[in-house]
Amino acid sequence: MKRKHQISFLLLVVGLAGTFTAQAQPPVAPGPGKPGPIALAGPRPPQTSSIVALTSLSGTVQQFTANDESVLNGFTLNTGSQTVAVEFPPHLGQAIQAAGKTGSKVTVSGVSDTTPEGTTMFRLVSLTNGNTVVTDTPPAAPAVLPTPTPISVKGKVVEYQVDRQGQVNGLRLSDQTLVRVPPHVAGQLVSIAPKESTISVEGYVHPVGEGQVRLSKQTVVEATQITVNGKSFLVR
Repeated sequence: MKRKHQISFLLLVVGLAGTFTAQAQPPVAPGPGKPGPIALAGPRPPQTSSIVALTSLSGTVQQFTANDESVLNGFTLNTGSQTVAVEFPPHLGQAIQAAGKTGSKVTVSGVSDTTPEGTTMFRLVSLTNGNTVVTDTPPAAPAVLPTPTPISVKGKVVEYQVDRQGQVNGLRLSDQTLVRVPPHVAGQLVSIAPKESTISVEGYVHPVGEGQVRLSKQTVVEATQITVNGKSFLVR
């Protein structure tokens, strides 16, 4: 009886050794059409966010600049050694214009940035003029949304408006009215309403947002319908 127990014990040891040996073997590549071993997901490395160092520049405000709707969104700063293009969100226009008039000496804090077109811009984070400080903060949501104002205009097409990428996003009439259309419509508009053609436009006045300033007087129209040579086109 004792000898039988010893034999059973030896068989158990041999079996366990074979199991451990099999587990220690490297995985075998699966054959054609057979799934491979499943890789268990290990812990992911922590995601890190970049920190950008702020730069301060001091100089004289030379000239205010605007976007393609004539809305104030920047100025040129003469530091004494160079002229820097400073850009800020349009909703800061009123505050910036009041704090840093043309010819005033200011200090701006921000970061240098390169646009997709390769232009270097200084993105403003804050502007200081004496005791006055303007900081880039998100605009407050309006308590009441403005009611769209319908408008009808007619005039001759003098030029097409293009964005920084060179894409057509509207046209300008002889009275300087800027007609806005969605990007997917702009390509059709060039063939439908070429330069020097007279068109009629139905749409809504694009209002100036909270805190924004238009440097030149002009009407911006969001087009809903355009008529050329008696033929009307719905803009969607």
